[in-house]
Amino acid sequence: MRLNERVRRYVAQHALWTVETRVVAAVSGGSDSVALLFLLQQIAARGDCQLSGLAHLHHHIRGTSADGDAAFCRDLAARAGVPAVIGDADVPALARAAGVSLEVAGRDARQQFYLDAQATLRASRVAVAHTRDDQAETVLLRLVRGAGPAGLSGIAPRRDHLVRPLLEISRAELQAYLSEMGEPWREDATNADCAIPRNL
Repeated sequence: MRLNERVRRYVAQHALWTVETRVVAAVSGGSDSVALLFLLQQIAARGDCQLSGLAHLHHHIRGTSADGDAAFCRDLAARAGVPAVIGDADVPALARAAGVSLEVAGRDARQQFYLDAQATLRASRVAVAHTRDDQAETVLLRLVRGAGPAGLSGIAPRRDHLVRPLLEISRAELQAYLSEMGEPWREDATNADCAIPRNL
């Protein structure tokens, strides 16, 4: 079964949206989120939702690499023919001011940005690109941190306005999908840093 059909089935199974729903794709520039954008575009072309645009947040954590991510996402939106909302949040400064970790400050900044982008693009859902790999990693991290049975349930398909339509798709499948289309993506060096726990 093709990836877009698997995503359509997952969306229907978990009632993530309806044909009238306006959806924003949260895009970092990495393979998962770039694939998400194109999958949503294919699904919207079939009339199963309305793709409102792309949202990207510059976190000011990775220097010039992050500048490149923002430029890539602008170009990606232009190639895909969708509006782009590019946000800016100095996450290190926010973390220092609040006395919290980069992880927590980044999560809070993203949540506020998603709400703002959703309003700007007149949407009611923001789709994020968590995959089957992220699901497995989350369960493992919670197990290591001593979570009880309730904490081992993994990432929810939906939380309020956030939806995760790729939870049954692997990163390798998404990269193969992009390679077949000839679409590039950005690599995030922080993904290889084992000192940075993922906050999903």
